[in-house]
Amino acid sequence: MDNLYIILVEPVYKGNIGAVSRIMHNFSFYNLRIVGKMPEKEDKILAMHSEMIMNKAEIFSDLKSSLHDIDRAIAVTRRFGRKKKIDFTPTETAKYVHDSTDLKVALVFGRETYGLTDEEIEQCQLRTYINANEDFSSLNLSQAVAIMLYEIYSYQRKQNELEEHVNQHEIDDTILYSLEVFEQIGYFKSFPQDNVRNLLQSLFYRANITKPMAYKIKAMFNRIHVLQKGKGYGFKMTKEEEE
Repeated sequence: MDNLYIILVEPVYKGNIGAVSRIMHNFSFYNLRIVGKMPEKEDKILAMHSEMIMNKAEIFSDLKSSLHDIDRAIAVTRRFGRKKKIDFTPTETAKYVHDSTDLKVALVFGRETYGLTDEEIEQCQLRTYINANEDFSSLNLSQAVAIMLYEIYSYQRKQNELEEHVNQHEIDDTILYSLEVFEQIGYFKSFPQDNVRNLLQSLFYRANITKPMAYKIKAMFNRIHVLQKGKGYGFKMTKEEEE
């Protein structure tokens, strides 16, 4: 799947990068990105017959730059709670990836020592959690990658025709339009905008909305504006949508 990217944030051991490269090769994935720098210690034996993936890995200075062209970023994390929502299991992630072949999707893995920071997780629209022993849930980096890629490689998608999904820019534009309508009708006078923004981001990204869905969402909010203000709010159908 050429649309899937594996992003390793500041890996400590080059051996793990070698092991991840081999696992990627096992399951036919080839897009590897490293945030930070390649560890110095040589340990290519773990990348046996897969050195080309490790050697061609793209290096980025920070997570934000590594996500510059990614439409959906999924953080693989072992932390969850009331304020640390989890969107998917590995199997559900596999379905999401297979349903998103028209988008660039990244699985983001944290450091071997302490994983991803809260700030880094916030840069990912979605989160997945690998269920394990509560008393010892921390997985080796390469093992976590192996579990996720096995699920994606093995997943059998139904052969129905897929609708085209909206990219990150379009989904953010849909969220912005919705928030602007709420602002215009006075919804935020006594209600924090950030709460609504976070809710819409969670709903739209997790639902993986398609172009027809994005259009219908904007049409719905435009109708709300008409009912409250007597006129629409900058909403126009394209020729494609009119057809």
